[in-house]
Amino acid sequence: MSLNNIKSPEELFQFMEDNIKYGIFINNKVYEWDKDGIFEDICRTKWKLKTSNDIIDCGYGICWDQVELERDWFNINNYEYKTIFIWFLFDYENSYPTHAYLIYKNNNKYYYFEHSDSNNKGIYEFNSYEDAIKYQLNKHIELSKTNNIVGEEELEHIHIFEFDKPKINCSYDEYLEHILNSVDITDKIIK
Repeated sequence: MSLNNIKSPEELFQFMEDNIKYGIFINNKVYEWDKDGIFEDICRTKWKLKTSNDIIDCGYGICWDQVELERDWFNINNYEYKTIFIWFLFDYENSYPTHAYLIYKNNNKYYYFEHSDSNNKGIYEFNSYEDAIKYQLNKHIELSKTNNIVGEEELEHIHIFEFDKPKINCSYDEYLEHILNSVDITDKIIK
């Protein structure tokens, strides 16, 4: 099935649920978060941003990939949407998670579209764009607390970016550079 055959956000979600898993597919090998213990290293050293067709063909993508498949569908179908990236931005490598996701507007409501985060899968309705981002921000902090200390000092390092489409086949470092050159909306959201 191609993205052109999907007629609604709900159909897109179901298509992704049926066909796309969280993971990385490289050289006919699948790397999944819980499976190998080397997942983060593979992300940093071997991952490249896939096209929507590549994600559909192999059936795997991390949130950075999946949000681009979502972006393509919402763009094809003329929705107003934004792609968002959240992370704890420190000047050293750390184990805090990053996350990319999409928010779209329909009938004066805002919807957080989430497929890659298995704890929050679904489409969630909000009255404002900021409410949708704050909801996901709280979920991101909750997730971060499962493996990290998240106190006042750490919360000062959380950043939220609106970002445009990155270059296909970009590396991990190139992707993050793209994010850093995007619009930081942290102060607008966290008051």
